[in-house]
Amino acid sequence: MDNATEQAAREIRLSRIHRLSSTMKWFVTVVFVLIAVLGSLLALVTLLPVMAGITASMLDLADVERKLSDVPLGQRIGLVATVCVAFFLLGGICWHARQLFDRFSNGAFFEPETQSRVVKIGAWLIAYGVFDILSNPISSVLLTWDRAPGQRQLEIALNGGEFLVLIFGALMLVFGWIMREAATLAEENRQFV
Repeated sequence: MDNATEQAAREIRLSRIHRLSSTMKWFVTVVFVLIAVLGSLLALVTLLPVMAGITASMLDLADVERKLSDVPLGQRIGLVATVCVAFFLLGGICWHARQLFDRFSNGAFFEPETQSRVVKIGAWLIAYGVFDILSNPISSVLLTWDRAPGQRQLEIALNGGEFLVLIFGALMLVFGWIMREAATLAEENRQFV
């Protein structure tokens, strides 16, 4: 393959990376905003069901179903805290993904900030996976805390999605570390020559 053909093929690949990364940057931005809005609304409705006009609504978390207005305020505050942590972690993942797509769309593939974003996405995904495993037991205890000692529940449920998030998080973490090593080797080679 001659140099001109190789350069044209490279330009096509870079253009494809730029287009998809730009599109994904804005898609993730919309998802980030939706996460913020939905998290805020869910927290508000859970804290103030009477003001939201949904006192008869049922709350179904961790296989425990209760009328929202029957859950004492202290327990609802605990539930809101768990919801806020979940939405905060999802928001962090989206924020770093948005920044990573922005860097990719600008062709900054092997810069330290790009590698840092990949590592951060991995760390945030692992944090979310761990929290997702813990959230069902925490939510079930919070929902049943005011019941008599024999009626309280501790629900432990795994659906496999948590493990997928953990595996993908570890993959991103290792990929970020590998990118750092590749960039270090490339810099050493440039200095050697």
